[in-house]
Amino acid sequence: MSHEMDHCQQRLKTMGYKLTKQRKIIIDILLSSRKHLMTAGQIYEEVRKNNLPLNFSTVYRNLETLLECGLIKKVALQDGTASYEYNRHDHHHHLICLHCKDAEMIDYCPYNEINRHIEEHTNFFPVEHRFEIYGYCEKCREIIKRD
Repeated sequence: MSHEMDHCQQRLKTMGYKLTKQRKIIIDILLSSRKHLMTAGQIYEEVRKNNLPLNFSTVYRNLETLLECGLIKKVALQDGTASYEYNRHDHHHHLICLHCKDAEMIDYCPYNEINRHIEEHTNFFPVEHRFEIYGYCEKCREIIKRD
């Protein structure tokens, strides 16, 4: 069992769950996908493509359990679509293509600069933040230029 699966098994056990075959399949898909963020539908398509024994509702229910246990993160895209990523416990943000919906990680974070401004100009105390930048990836920019 890989280091990631050992971690998942321990975390699930701590939260009162087991690392079932279904959860292992979903985690494997998230870990091995070239896409950084995947919707429940995209995960289900990978399940179907590989002839794995899961239906869509099972995928969705297990995503909710993995989310509750902190093993995955949910990112709400600009269009309201929920996407998921394996929680690697590193601090990063996303560049998201408006055309193909692919996401790229960036490790740059403007939070400290923004937080300083918030502290100086408001009475607000931030405890969490998310930062996504929307635009067009190189491939989609070329497609848009041609159209």
